[in-house]
Amino acid sequence: MKWIVTAFLALVFAVLSFNAFIGNKLSTRSGNRIIGLLSEIYGWLMTTIGGIPTGILFAVCAVGIVVAAVRDGRPAAEAE
Repeated sequence: MKWIVTAFLALVFAVLSFNAFIGNKLSTRSGNRIIGLLSEIYGWLMTTIGGIPTGILFAVCAVGIVVAAVRDGRPAAEAE
């Protein structure tokens, strides 16, 4: 289950990173309030720091999620 969630989150951040690199502005109109809020945050990042830094930020988040999942539980196994 951990790997399914990890793959999904990493994929979401990878797609957001790609969209930021190509300068795609996401639509902020959504029926879901959470999705609308996340789209507004994405748009704010795009206008505040630009497309390339936003893409790098989301790419780092995607890699960080995978690294955190790989390292999960490793210190407990080494202690025994």
